[in-house]
Amino acid sequence: MGSVMLLAGVLVSLLMCPSLGKPIKGPPHRKPVEGGSPENRLDTDLPYDQYLREVVEVLESDPGFRKKLETANISDIKNGNIAMHLEMVNHTVRTRLDELKRRELARLQTLARAEMQAKTQGGTRKFEIPSHLDLVNPHSFEMEDLKKLIIQTTSDLEELDKKRKEEFKEYEMEKEFEKKKHLNELSEEERKKEEARLEELKKKHADHPKLNHPASKDQFEEVWDKVDHLEEQDFDPKTFFFKHDLNGDFEWSVEEVDAVLQLELDKVYDARNSPDEDDPVERQEEMNRMRQHVFEEIDKNKDYRISLGEFLNYTGKKGDESEFKKDEGWDTIENEPVFSEEDYQKFLESHHGVAEGGKDLKFQSEQIRGQVHHVPPQDQQGQAPNQQPRHPKHQQQHPEHQQQHPEHQQQHPEHQQQQPEHQQQHPEHQEQFSQQELQRAPQVIEHQPGQRPQFSQQEQQQAHVVAKPEVAGQTETEKMQQQIKELQEKLNQRSHH
Repeated sequence: MGSVMLLAGVLVSLLMCPSLGKPIKGPPHRKPVEGGSPENRLDTDLPYDQYLREVVEVLESDPGFRKKLETANISDIKNGNIAMHLEMVNHTVRTRLDELKRRELARLQTLARAEMQAKTQGGTRKFEIPSHLDLVNPHSFEMEDLKKLIIQTTSDLEELDKKRKEEFKEYEMEKEFEKKKHLNELSEEERKKEEARLEELKKKHADHPKLNHPASKDQFEEVWDKVDHLEEQDFDPKTFFFKHDLNGDFEWSVEEVDAVLQLELDKVYDARNSPDEDDPVERQEEMNRMRQHVFEEIDKNKDYRISLGEFLNYTGKKGDESEFKKDEGWDTIENEPVFSEEDYQKFLESHHGVAEGGKDLKFQSEQIRGQVHHVPPQDQQGQAPNQQPRHPKHQQQHPEHQQQHPEHQQQHPEHQQQQPEHQQQHPEHQEQFSQQELQRAPQVIEHQPGQRPQFSQQEQQQAHVVAKPEVAGQTETEKMQQQIKELQEKLNQRSHH
């Protein structure tokens, strides 16, 4: 693995994109890519991963090219200029590179044939023309092949790093959604208990020892004392470096840096605690952030390898460099907002079909949580805003009903608000109807007293016939109840006949 890391550091940067773990709603969907299933690929998650690693290993087997890689500027590697030194490698290396390219082309041809066969059978998969090698020259591995491989790898790795951050943000928003959804389904009393429990877990998680700044002297000295058990000796940067150079290659790899950070992470995240308190996915992201900071501080040539020289330049031979001795502490993820309110609203719309400003699982009233139908607020005239009156002619023909019986409004205010049980038992009797419901409703039947109305079989089955109110001084609810009662009596009489 170590030799692979040297190529521009672009390979090792893939290790900066570890698996996020399983989100609440399941793992993110992965698009099928060339090269087979994820299980058949190595660490990078690139479709040409195996080809890439084999090319790097072959190139680094040449001492001259390896030396050029170690001394090259990172910008020269990323833009592919390092490829000009390909002419320096020996004949054996060039022959092996030619063979690797032919094998890669054969793999791509097999994949293209499979894609074409899938398309002829009604499939929709689309084969993308590869950009990581030179297709014009299919016979030999040349400078253009190496340049294309480096540029494409650099671009793809940057995209993977962005994807990792986006997936973590999506994970956090899904976690917030699930929490709100769970709380919203509880009764008022249960919700308060659950909120108190979650708040207590949040306080416990935040109650941890002070975190040292990653790669600071205080952080390394704590590892020196508690992990290396060298508390009886003064901290020595060179000894510390070799103590944690696990494979003895005079460099710290990504994995070796991660090992040095575990003590700090253990202060905040305890695997024995529940995910509600110490989320393992958040621990992984915290390690990503710490690791990235360590490399930014020490890795001057940006190859994602920390050499002994880089380490001692950062710490000082005796650990006396001023920057190394600074310890500004470290803010964990919960102190760094991962997503904004705008991000969350967009997430709700795209993943759960919730429009902005709509039912976004913010806590609603107890009436809504109890699944009681909502009645829109009424204005001074008793009409819901932005709705047409259901029987405008009744209001015009009997305006005296509102004036002659004000005591009904004062003595029975509950008639205006409607009892919740009326809403639950007869949701179809509510006073407010949408325009679409009015269009679907059966036609109003007007009849004279004593005259038996005629009902069709379909109307009897629907049982949604609305009779014209005849009693003055009643509220709309009482009128509706009387109409339903009369209709039921007529239907019963009809059935007897």
